[in-house]
Amino acid sequence: MTRTNPFRPNSPIGPGMFIGRLPELLALEEALLQTRAGAPKHFMLTGERGIGKTSLLQYLRAVAEGRIELDGQHFRFLVIDVDIEKGTSPASFARKIERAFNNVLGKTERSRAILQSVWKFAQRVEAFGVSIQERKDPASAEDVLDELAYSLAETTNRICDARPGGFDIERVFDGVLLCVDEAENASSSLELGAAVKLLTERLQKRSCDRVAVGIAGLPSLRETLRESHPSSLRVLEEIQVQRLKPDEVSRVIDRCLDEANRSNAEQTTIDDEAREFLVSVSEGYPHFIQQFGYSAFAKDTDSVIDKADAAAGAFGARGALELIGDRYYRDDFYNKIQQDAYRQVLRIMADSLDAWISKEKIRQRFRGKDSTLSNALKALRDRHIILSKEGTPGVYRLQHRGFALWMKLYTQDEAVLAQLNLANASG
Repeated sequence: MTRTNPFRPNSPIGPGMFIGRLPELLALEEALLQTRAGAPKHFMLTGERGIGKTSLLQYLRAVAEGRIELDGQHFRFLVIDVDIEKGTSPASFARKIERAFNNVLGKTERSRAILQSVWKFAQRVEAFGVSIQERKDPASAEDVLDELAYSLAETTNRICDARPGGFDIERVFDGVLLCVDEAENASSSLELGAAVKLLTERLQKRSCDRVAVGIAGLPSLRETLRESHPSSLRVLEEIQVQRLKPDEVSRVIDRCLDEANRSNAEQTTIDDEAREFLVSVSEGYPHFIQQFGYSAFAKDTDSVIDKADAAAGAFGARGALELIGDRYYRDDFYNKIQQDAYRQVLRIMADSLDAWISKEKIRQRFRGKDSTLSNALKALRDRHIILSKEGTPGVYRLQHRGFALWMKLYTQDEAVLAQLNLANASG
């Protein structure tokens, strides 16, 4: 039986992706409305991996560019997407923005000439090999950001009015939306918090009120910004993306099955036990819902998804949990930590799934020194692999129940493997 699978684990936007997201969508749309009115609203989208931040940004881009109608009207923003990497400096950040403008606006010789004139500083910085990271010169970083603000303001003002001799564009833009995804990757050399604060202040001083800055990242992004410049958090309105509630997860499943039944001749249903199972294992993460749903749908052979289908899809070979683990957990477990003692702590915590567990209870089972345990907990917390309970020192938990299950099903305890190898060698 060949059927189109309606669940889309590898697509940022799929059926049901925005169920339960009305507050976030309204806040993002308000940022566009305010910016178009000349009162720019900058925002920070935070949430755990798999929670749907990228999907929300893609929806916002579609609305900003006018591809999705909002209350009977179409926006016309020029959207600039900038990727942040560990080595991104203020100079390379400016160059990324210049290239993005050139890709959108540099279609004619006149437009390219204007861009070359307005953004000549970015080309000059790159041509002379100025690396803020290498020179460690705070003044140079501020100079680059000041030049960036001038070029960004000049370009924005030119495309938002009908100024003679401007860019070759069909009609004026409502403004510019500057989006930075995965912003927690920002290096200390970029000083993202200070960069956002300085950039927005300079734009205001240059009478440019049509630029909205939006950044997205893990919850640790708040700390990244605070360390760079404490007051940068006041520039950005935080929009926290939370897990979906069980009834919302159930509605996502229904939306996907409705999609399947519109495109497939064979109608597919799901029984209550399978629905409850999928709601539980997905933990309210949109990406996880799509992956567990996809695998369950693929296992079904009689057009009724039951718990056996859902369980086989979740825990079988190359099932949903293993695929999610490859994408979200493997790097944390194997690459971000290099000591077996630290992985031992994770295995102990995994027995409690994602429930809180005290350091004392971990110590009772830990094979090693107290100092090693303390170092492990600090490293795991600093690398955002485990969470510490606010207001209760010495209490921790894993972020996802799925991480615990993945460790139990798809990894081997090094101490157990060592004992097996020793037994085999002596035999």
